[in-house]
Amino acid sequence: MKEQGESGWSSPAGGTQHRLQDRAGRHGAGLDRTMDLEIGQFSDAGRKRRNNEDWLGTFQPEDAGRLAHKGSLFLLADGMGGHEGGELASRQAVDCVIRAYMEDGGSDVAASLQRAVEAANAALYGAARKPRQGRNSGTTLVAGVIRRGELWVANVGDSRAYLLRRGLLEQISQDHSWAAAGEKAGLSEEWVGRHVLTRALGTKPHVEVDLFGPLPLEAGDRLILCSDGLTTPLSDAEIQEIADRYPPQRASEALIQAANERGGPDNVSALVVKVKGPGQGRAGGAGQEASEGILDRVDRALGLVPGRLRLTPALIAAALLAALILVGLGFALGLLVLGH
Repeated sequence: MKEQGESGWSSPAGGTQHRLQDRAGRHGAGLDRTMDLEIGQFSDAGRKRRNNEDWLGTFQPEDAGRLAHKGSLFLLADGMGGHEGGELASRQAVDCVIRAYMEDGGSDVAASLQRAVEAANAALYGAARKPRQGRNSGTTLVAGVIRRGELWVANVGDSRAYLLRRGLLEQISQDHSWAAAGEKAGLSEEWVGRHVLTRALGTKPHVEVDLFGPLPLEAGDRLILCSDGLTTPLSDAEIQEIADRYPPQRASEALIQAANERGGPDNVSALVVKVKGPGQGRAGGAGQEASEGILDRVDRALGLVPGRLRLTPALIAAALLAALILVGLGFALGLLVLGH
């Protein structure tokens, strides 16, 4: 089911892609003309929830001047407040931030992003005063803007932004939850109330927005946005290995599959954006070979053979060289025997 919108379309998988067709053509789905970007996203209700209150969104302007001015925008929101309230809150937050950010005439990405998130908070707070939405509704939000080789991140709540570079994962955003506060205080991971948020959109008339950047990007970098349905069952090390192993779309699907393999306790979503350098195709990451266990089960779910040997040009060249050396040794040994 798709609902037509003024500036895009809404996906039943939990994503909003404000899509403008590039009449000049693109090199592939989700490519930025100032910096090649490959995008993958996936969302699932999980194993224990009937409805999905997560919402994903992307916006890449068609106009080259506007793209250079505003960049590409990526968002993820995790709604709260029950079936109707949570779904409406997360979707409204994503749509409102996209519209407000793109309509903001300022060239300061951080300032424009902050104003857009604050506008979304005001809209949600006003809607939450209405009976249909419910006073307990609200949402987390994490957003990333990539413009001319730099990254900015904004977040409210415990949905996260990571940067994966050269096989190493680093969390950019900061969690706004009792769990994060408890970790700083040295409390155990399973104390009661750890999942309560200390900040969210739509719960108060004003919200404090965390901003990060600009962070310079390199070819091969990956931006990962995800909900706590991913970061609760999976460790950062597991997220790092899976996200680095596959191309973005398959990586997002594999991350969700891995979370569901651990019980899927919550709605789970991931958006993966890869910065592509010259000559890079849709290849997987440059990380190490995955260990046995959960990643092998992910491989099976994706129709792959766990732990299979993958032929690469370097491996083929090494095999040919070894064959030539063996042939040469055999020839030399034959001459030696004949000589005697």
